[in-house]
Amino acid sequence: MIRLAIVIGFASVAIGFLSSQLFYRVTFNQEVAIAEQNIGSLYKTIATTAATAAYLVEKDLAQEVVDGLATNEVVLNARIQFENVEVVNNKNTFIEPITFPIQSLFEAGKSIGTLVIAPNIEYIEEKAKQLALDNSKAMIIQAFVVTIVAICVAFFLITQPMINIAHALHNTVPGESNRLSVPDFHQNSELGGLVRDVNILLDKTEQQFSSERKLRQEIEALEKRFRMLFENSLSPIILMEPRGNILLFNIAFETTLEKLGLQLKKSFGPFLENIFAEPEKLLGTVKLAFANDEIATGEFKLNTSKDSASVWVQVVVTSIVNEDLHEYYQITLHDISKRKKELESLAYQANFDKLTKLYNRQGLEKEIEVFTEQERPFCLALIDLNWFKRINDIYGHESGDEILIFVADRIKKTLRPQDFGGRWGGDEFVLLLDGADEATTKDIVARLVQRISKPYFLRKFNQNVTVGASIGAAFYPDNGRKLQEIINLADQAMYDVKNVKESAHKNSLKFAHEINVQ
Repeated sequence: MIRLAIVIGFASVAIGFLSSQLFYRVTFNQEVAIAEQNIGSLYKTIATTAATAAYLVEKDLAQEVVDGLATNEVVLNARIQFENVEVVNNKNTFIEPITFPIQSLFEAGKSIGTLVIAPNIEYIEEKAKQLALDNSKAMIIQAFVVTIVAICVAFFLITQPMINIAHALHNTVPGESNRLSVPDFHQNSELGGLVRDVNILLDKTEQQFSSERKLRQEIEALEKRFRMLFENSLSPIILMEPRGNILLFNIAFETTLEKLGLQLKKSFGPFLENIFAEPEKLLGTVKLAFANDEIATGEFKLNTSKDSASVWVQVVVTSIVNEDLHEYYQITLHDISKRKKELESLAYQANFDKLTKLYNRQGLEKEIEVFTEQERPFCLALIDLNWFKRINDIYGHESGDEILIFVADRIKKTLRPQDFGGRWGGDEFVLLLDGADEATTKDIVARLVQRISKPYFLRKFNQNVTVGASIGAAFYPDNGRKLQEIINLADQAMYDVKNVKESAHKNSLKFAHEINVQ
């Protein structure tokens, strides 16, 4: 308000000063022109009298004319000249005189004398100045009054409404429903339009704030859900830099480290390689996947102590690039130890005999296939127990199972570390002897038969029982290159021994090349 009053005041003073100066000059010039017009009017008034005096050569009449002219305030002096007569006022001062011709009364256009009038310049100018000064004062007063009126009008119609609008806008909180009121007398003015535009802007702001609040609430709710999922996830989740520095992790990762007997630290190497039993396999898998622009996945064993149970995890490594083009790695570890154990158990059940804990027929065939694929020489010895059926019939299946377990234990203790033993079915067993020749096979079989033939005490019946063995052996690749061919030859050799029905200690073994040899 003060600034507006000062601006209006200065503007009014400047305009008033310039206007008064201009009005003063105009008024002065107008008054001078009016005075000159008055002198011309005086001439017209006394022109006939002056012409009569000049025509009659009446000096006294001429004197009355000049004296009468001199009595006028705008005339300083006057003089009439005709023929040889000159009549003047008692004053002899002539300043900027004006000369008028005295025309003949009877002859048009004939001059019979002259009338000289000296204007009262001082009086004319003083009067003009006084009038111009009065007018200037009136102009200044008028400008002052106009200024006061303009300030008042501006205050009540513009400034005060704007102050009210400013206070209302200052107290308005963006996003809330309160709005500005249109001032009186401004329903159709620019100020009213401004208030309505501000209210429209506040409406849009409230809508935007409402949308942002709703979006923020949704983001917060979503963030809480993600945080809950992240923190309560049973699988360790780690966010790290390419150098290996860990930026973020959940509780499950700490639990995994405790299980591994490790302390939490800033880095465990790129992709956590230091916690894996075979880090080179992990790094190779990740590099290969990233080279193909894929997510790296794989199953790897964690680095546990010898006394601890094995921990297997499925590793998922994802490359993340943010808006600043900074790369990060998200690593998720899913514990698959239980599944691994179940798979191992299933594999064991599929390849091992439940009773004797030796390989079953399927497991042995897989090992034989490995040998044949690698073309590694071996000897396959097929064993059939003597007198087992009699024991099984007399003492029952439980006693028969005890005998089978007893025989399996003797096989385990007899075989070399590189050999394999298994139960072929019923009371038949198989020996897979890696690289064994005929002499080695005889030595192993002899020791096995000796151990099997020792009496076994059945506690339930308080009775010793004895079993023997009939064994047929065939060599790969000497006797054949196909698995079934080798098995058939060994089976024939075993039945040759079985048919002879000799004692358990003598001639328990026959080779495939000895079949039908007397």
